Amino acid sequence: MPIKSYYQKQYGLKGNPFPSRATYNVDSPSVYVPEMFGPQQPEFLKKFILAPLQNIQPLIGAVWSVSVGDPEARGFGKSMLMAEESKRIDCDFGKSTLMSLGVSEEDAQSSPILAGYVSFNVSGYGSISSIDAAAFNLARFILRVRDDQGVSTHAKLRERAAARLIAEGKATAGNEDAAIVTAIKERFTRLANTVDIRNLLEDYIFHLASDNTDGLEQFLASGVGTWHHDRNGLKYLQILVVFADIAGIEHFTFFIDQVEDFTYVAGPAKIQKNIKIIRDALIEAEPFSSKASFVFQLHPIAWEKLRDAWEHEDLPSLEYDDALTEPRVVVLKGLEEFSTARLLVEGIINHPSVVLPNRADSITPFTEEGLKSVWEATKPNPREFLRSVNLLLELGNNQQIPILDEAFIAPKLERLIRSLHTGEAAEEEVDERTA
Repeated sequence: MPIKSYYQKQYGLKGNPFPSRATYNVDSPSVYVPEMFGPQQPEFLKKFILAPLQNIQPLIGAVWSVSVGDPEARGFGKSMLMAEESKRIDCDFGKSTLMSLGVSEEDAQSSPILAGYVSFNVSGYGSISSIDAAAFNLARFILRVRDDQGVSTHAKLRERAAARLIAEGKATAGNEDAAIVTAIKERFTRLANTVDIRNLLEDYIFHLASDNTDGLEQFLASGVGTWHHDRNGLKYLQILVVFADIAGIEHFTFFIDQVEDFTYVAGPAKIQKNIKIIRDALIEAEPFSSKASFVFQLHPIAWEKLRDAWEHEDLPSLEYDDALTEPRVVVLKGLEEFSTARLLVEGIINHPSVVLPNRADSITPFTEEGLKSVWEATKPNPREFLRSVNLLLELGNNQQIPILDEAFIAPKLERLIRSLHTGEAAEEEVDERTA
């Protein structure tokens, strides 16, 4: 029998639940606490999810963070908000999300939606540094999402598509796969922007039409190579949108993160070319133009590099401080109030994945005053706050301190914050994106 740690015996925790890394990882995220975003979370959902349905009009939007002294405004949770809300939407086609915004259950049920998330990442093998690569990974993100029962978005879409085609007299039981393939190909013949569906793209359609989700995931993970999806990724997303349209999906919102990576490896000419692709292939061409909204993560440095090309292509302004852009821009404010910071800690430290039966439902081992001193030293940046809490809890465990109060925390804060900034600076020095 393993020896119990101090985390387990004293704190009622399986381990340290607070994130230690500086960046969000979509495949192994830390606990998501929507309350950390305060009023910006419902604002985000109303503007980017509900409004396109109500207005029957896709939009081009942006999620911003702005921070004095940090032109990249890092650590405000933009990535987590976009990715985790997308996952929640895909689990039930947006039903619970829409109902949380005051939509009736009947209307939410009859207005199924999907959301996708992708982050540019120019470093390492299989990097996402082109619009095609981003589009491919948007499609893969949606198809891989699974609900609490382990059922994938793909399986639900395929079931809906089959049922609708049978109801329309275009398929019979046992013949759904062939009917879905035919419906996808027929839909593309009616689009002005045609896709040459052959070879791997045809294999992709057959996998979508099949009820073998594991086979589809294996095909996307290993059957489609980097070279291929870097040149054909837009077609994969187009095909997914048509497939989902056959299944009755009303609207799509695609979130595109880490735009600064995209600009790091591109000079003005390449940026201009990619913005033109965004306009021509994503925003103005079917099957996206009538059904898909695109929302970009922005901060001052990224926007300054994109602005000239963006304006040259006559795309709608995404300025964060312009009253005219208010309907399509959300600016994350961070932890402006201590009450929000406290809710964030409480949500993480009492999450079912980390608590033990002997744990009290509270912020222990932190005291209110101790936690507030951390917030005051790091506000409004959520990342700095959470990483500070992580280090303090680790220190308390190592020194076997039962209560982490202000007397324990205050003397350590200045050096702790300095170490966080030093660590981030070291990461930037070796970051391949700036090489």
